[in-house]
Amino acid sequence: MSRFHTTTILLALISLGAGLSLEGSIRCFVLGLLLTAYLILIILGVSVLRLNFFVKAVCRGDITAKRVALTFDDGPDSAATPNLLKVLKQHEIKAAFFPVGKKIRTCREVIQEMDQEGHVIGNHSFRHVWWTNFLISGALDREIRTAQEAIEAAIGKVPAYFRPPMGLTNPHLRRKLKKHGLSVVGWDVRPFDTRTSVEKVIRNVLKGIRNGSIILLHETRRAPDDLARLIDKLVTEIKARGYTFIELGELTGIKAYQTIEDLDMVEPSIFIQPLHEPGIGQPQNRLWWFLAQKLASTTYVKKTIREQVTLRSFKTPPSPKFLFGLGLVFFSFLLGWPMVGLFSFLSAYFHAPALLLVGPAFYLFSHLVWLFGMYLAGKDCIKYIDIVIGWSLRKAVEKALQKGER
Repeated sequence: MSRFHTTTILLALISLGAGLSLEGSIRCFVLGLLLTAYLILIILGVSVLRLNFFVKAVCRGDITAKRVALTFDDGPDSAATPNLLKVLKQHEIKAAFFPVGKKIRTCREVIQEMDQEGHVIGNHSFRHVWWTNFLISGALDREIRTAQEAIEAAIGKVPAYFRPPMGLTNPHLRRKLKKHGLSVVGWDVRPFDTRTSVEKVIRNVLKGIRNGSIILLHETRRAPDDLARLIDKLVTEIKARGYTFIELGELTGIKAYQTIEDLDMVEPSIFIQPLHEPGIGQPQNRLWWFLAQKLASTTYVKKTIREQVTLRSFKTPPSPKFLFGLGLVFFSFLLGWPMVGLFSFLSAYFHAPALLLVGPAFYLFSHLVWLFGMYLAGKDCIKYIDIVIGWSLRKAVEKALQKGER
């Protein structure tokens, strides 16, 4: 479950609790505040890759040594890239390139030269247009798949790295990348080299570089000679500070290309069989059989079947944090309306109007206790709910399909 899903569920639960327990203008204020916070998180999650909000991204490698990796986006460029490759060869550097799939078809020789010289090639989408991050389902899948196919056709290898255009992500990206066996590789040094002078680019890189840095540069939108001069001076300056350039795979510990074994890894679908397959009797209830097949083909149910999700987790004692949070949630209900009623009674009994203010104070405090309790127990609650739902769906699908096979 990604941070996006966890955040959405937690905020939904908190909003539900606030909506049911608060009234009037205070309820509108709290719900508006929660909605604003959620929108801010979504915007940050879309635009800041290293937050890992929608999908996990590797933005820095091993930090134990002064080693860094060079990466280049948006190529290839038939005029600039060959000069760039010469500079990298002179400095004995193996870089990682994230070319645009559409350009690969017209610059196949350049891509092949990259590969022959030992550079890594990753997926950067097929068209690299600004609306890529708004794509969902089939359109997003085509962008990724078509770029994969273009790279494989050029060098005979299937990339394992993906860098989203402009570093933007969305809730649909994680599932599509998993389908194609791709890992997101970002950066932690971005000098915006297409907009500034050579000296400023070098200054910006040297200011941000550190152990394990992944440096983002571009092959395009710069004159070929200017690009070669920039990389030559930049590499010289970085080496002068004691850093060593290594391959991206060695820096991150993630292999650059998918093997035959990786490509052959298909999620099990032992329960998904055609209605009229020979040897299988006609199901008594075709509708339930059809629905069970469709449900079994979803990623979530496939995962529960593959992992054989059970209720064994409930045999393990819950964590103290979860129990304490749950206790606070229940305790918050005792601090709410019961305290209002109690102090209203005491105020009338002792003829002390001031006691009427104590009840509402307890009521407001109870909401803080409830929110803190939900914060402590919320993550484990979601985990337990996920286990129960996964187990229930697995058992229901298996039972329905096994009946159809009789």
